[in-house]
Amino acid sequence: MPTVSDLLDFERRHEKHTSRKEVLILDELGVKPARYYQLLLRAARSIEAWEMDPMLCDRVLRRSARAA
Repeated sequence: MPTVSDLLDFERRHEKHTSRKEVLILDELGVKPARYYQLLLRAARSIEAWEMDPMLCDRVLRRSARAA
């Protein structure tokens, strides 16, 4: 299971959602894309993630709010 750090690092490298990103999620993180986005959202709400990269957390949360 990817750690908060793994998720943030991956999202930092692959901001845009593409079909290539979906393949990389499975290959690099070992989870399905839907699960990745669940974990990323949970991570973005954590204190640990905010301490690591508050700008990325804010961007993830804003993008999620727009999609809802």
